[in-house]
Amino acid sequence: MSPAAHSGAWVHGLSLLIAGSFILVAGQMQWHPAMGDSAEDPAALPLPDPLHGYFDHYGKHPYLAAALEKTLGDGSSIVLMGSSELTTADHPAKPMNFFNKELNQPLFAIGHDGNQCFSMHAQLIAANADLSHSRLAILLSPSWFTGKSGKRGTELSAFLEYQPSPSLYRIRRMAEGGDTNALLIGQYLHAHGQDLSSAQPITQWLMRDASAVGPWLNPLKHRWDAWIIAATEEEMLRTPARKPWTVPEPKELGPEDWARRRALSKAEHLAHCTNNSVFVDDAFYAEHVQGEFRELEVWPVEENGEYLDFIGLLDYLAARNASPYFVLQPLNPFVYTNLSDLDPTMVAIRGALNSHGFDYLDMWSSDPTEFDPGTLTDVMHLGPLGWYQVDSAMVEHFR
Repeated sequence: MSPAAHSGAWVHGLSLLIAGSFILVAGQMQWHPAMGDSAEDPAALPLPDPLHGYFDHYGKHPYLAAALEKTLGDGSSIVLMGSSELTTADHPAKPMNFFNKELNQPLFAIGHDGNQCFSMHAQLIAANADLSHSRLAILLSPSWFTGKSGKRGTELSAFLEYQPSPSLYRIRRMAEGGDTNALLIGQYLHAHGQDLSSAQPITQWLMRDASAVGPWLNPLKHRWDAWIIAATEEEMLRTPARKPWTVPEPKELGPEDWARRRALSKAEHLAHCTNNSVFVDDAFYAEHVQGEFRELEVWPVEENGEYLDFIGLLDYLAARNASPYFVLQPLNPFVYTNLSDLDPTMVAIRGALNSHGFDYLDMWSSDPTEFDPGTLTDVMHLGPLGWYQVDSAMVEHFR
């Protein structure tokens, strides 16, 4: 039987299309947010076991969610989630130093500016751990609940720093299994869809899947992305390499040691406050304050996106049988002129923590007479005295 006219060209074209498809998938497997532009396989970068130290975000360790699943599940380390206070000048009092080096107790800290309530919630969803044995602490900054961050909550740019491809693949697996927690991630992505038109297939798949009509608006793209995801899933869900760490014999501090450290840290801070009377480090004052006062933009809790994210985080922790420890940080009452406007928000935060049965260290006060100089090193970030207060409270909570 004679072949149809032009069939050779048709077969050749189909072959090219199939070959191109495999090239595209191969490209997806060779480059993705988990690996960046480096040829080095991030899954081969060992994470310490037990997990300890400090990461500002997931950039160099995109498979961190898998390690957090184990760490949160077995409670082998304290996991401390925070924001910009974790990036201030290094000091022995900072928990990642104090617990690991002074007390020989594994502590892992994660976060920098922008790592707010929904970002932390999403990280916990990606880890997908039973939190009943977890030792989880969360640093809560009142500044999150003010201004643009208070109105909008976690920004997309910050969210994506803590949700690399392997984390999103873990979330998709949960979504495919019917886990409603995964839907929250898709809904967040869907709300920011206008900024994700060129995002990775896994991101766009989750974004569309969160909408009842999303998969049907572009069914071919949805199925194509699903095929790419399936072809790369094994690599994205790899278990990261771990490097055993022999934990030294734990140490404890007596009351005299704590008192001495607090006294020294306060004197150390005051010695660096010579050009101002608002108890701010000289260099920070000269660059950022210069005699100017500040006023917070405060939202009612019912209009506060960050507060709603906070409640969502608490509900998730309760559903996962967690017993987290929260730290309500202060702001400098000598620089901010309207801290009392934020008191109702802080009352609501305390009330939510109490109703969920979660313990917390309350460092907040809008009254300047209750502010202990040295607690903050600037207008909102903990100084050594403040860190020692946090350290001692966490030691008692996790004892």
